Amino acid sequence: MNSQRATLLVLLDLSPAFGTIDHGILLERLRSKFGIRGKVVSWFSSYLSGRSQCVMLNGTLSDSSDLNFGVPQGSCLGPLLFILYASKLFDIINNHSPDLHGFADDTQLYVSFKPDYPCDQCEAISVMESCVNDLRKCMIQDF
Repeated sequence: MNSQRATLLVLLDLSPAFGTIDHGILLERLRSKFGIRGKVVSWFSSYLSGRSQCVMLNGTLSDSSDLNFGVPQGSCLGPLLFILYASKLFDIINNHSPDLHGFADDTQLYVSFKPDYPCDQCEAISVMESCVNDLRKCMIQDF
């Protein structure tokens, strides 16, 4: 099937964002946007707090450093917490209306248009530019 359409595609790889998630913003978002309260929020708070890391280099172990940001990658809850935290990004995308496919930290935005119609092409580019600019502003604030 040939629909004679072109597609503008933007790929977002937010994998470094797992380590930048602000625990306070995440917990507040769970309460305010998703209505998660009480013991469940306390459980998530406990899950995120008290974490630390150290690095071994050439057989020498560094001092431990507290982790006040991030969710554990590779855990079952990590991708879920990331998606809940990043829900603001998905709201922005929905407001601009590009099509979206994504899982956790990998997101594809795309807009199809008829290449023979310059107005369609300009509109697709405008929609995507506006969306990406708003995403950038949000990421500077939250990530």
